[in-house]
Parts: sequence; C-alpha cells; structure tokens
Amino acid sequence: MNIILIGIQGCGKGTAIAGLEKHFKLTLVSMGKLLRDEIATGSELGKTIKEIIDRGELAPFDIIESTLRKKLKNSFGDLTVFDGFPRNKEQAELLDSVTKIDKVIHLNLSKEVAIDRILNRLTCSSCAYITKKQLVLNDTCPQCGGKLVSRSDDTIEGINKRFEIYEKETYPLLQMYKENGVEVIDVDASRTPDEVLEDILKVINNEHKI
Repeated sequence: MNIILIGIQGCGKGTAIAGLEKHFKLTLVSMGKLLRDEIATGSELGKTIKEIIDRGELAPFDIIESTLRKKLKNSFGDLTVFDGFPRNKEQAELLDSVTKIDKVIHLNLSKEVAIDRILNRLTCSSCAYITKKQLVLNDTCPQCGGKLVSRSDDTIEGINKRFEIYEKETYPLLQMYKENGVEVIDVDASRTPDEVLEDILKVINNEHKI
C-alpha cells in the first residue's frame, strides 16, 4: 500500500511515521530527509540544496525527480509512506507516473499550534529524531547519540515562507486527489501522538474513516 501524509509543517508527520515503523515493514520516502542526507555529505549538490532550503524555498524539480526515482528503485516492505512529497501539482504528476497512490492522509493542524511546535523542537542531525526542547537536558539524541539541533530554517521568517508555499501549492492537492478518485482522510493532528497514530492505523487497516 502507498500512502501520502500531507500536513502543514509541525503537524507531526515525523512522529507518526516513527509510530508506523513499529507496526509495518515500511519504506519511507521522506524528501526532506533525503535532501538533508545529501546536505550532510558536503557535496556541491548538498551545498546548493542547503542554500535553497535556508531561503525557505522548494528544491528544483530535477533534484526531486532523480532523488525520488533512486529511492523507489530500492524500496521494500508492505507499506510505503510519502512524507513531504509531493508538495505541488508538478510533483504529484511525477509521482503518479512512477507509482499508484492508495490513500492520502491529511494531518490537520492550525498555524498557531504549528508555529509553537516548530519553534520549540530539536532535530537529530544523524537520525532526524524530533523532540521538544523542554524534554531534553543537553544536545544529545536519546535515540542514536547524535547531536540535537534547531533546523536552520526553523525561524519565523522561514516558517511563514513555508506556510505560504504550503497553502498555495500543497494544500490544493487534497482536492486534486479527491477528484482523481483517491481516498483522502482528515486526521486531527492537534491531539497526542498516540491518538493521532491510532487514527492513522485505523485508516490504513480500513477500520473506519475519520
């Protein structure tokens, strides 16, 4: 099964995916992580991607396409989750040309709650684990021992820029998928991670629509 998680930054996609990995043999197509992995290599491509992300802009189509095809070529498992992709109509059309999407899950969250979450989060530079600043005593990741950092684009300016792009280019995809006959389900992402995960599992297991 192929599903897409769509939601405003800070809605908890990463946390939900971590929960899903405990229940399924999962292939994660996280464009953000794939791009950050390239940045971590220090390559010229990585440097270019970092400059783009720091400006709060989306990576160019050619970079997205080559990264996606490489990942799907090496996919495995019985559940593939797309996180942070597609982000616009052009990317959605590319994805449709590569694979079939079974469900779209929209993690619905207000801007106010999202901003509070983003400004108070730390991300592991090694494994992408996300936690709240108030939950850790130092900058060491409790999962892998890597360094916890604030992402360079987690600023009010960067956040507002991403929100603007999301509302203009990503949010309309929900209607597009509905019109194309793909099941789209809203999940209230303002609740606890366990509650959100429970609803996502119900959707995947076809127990009921939220």
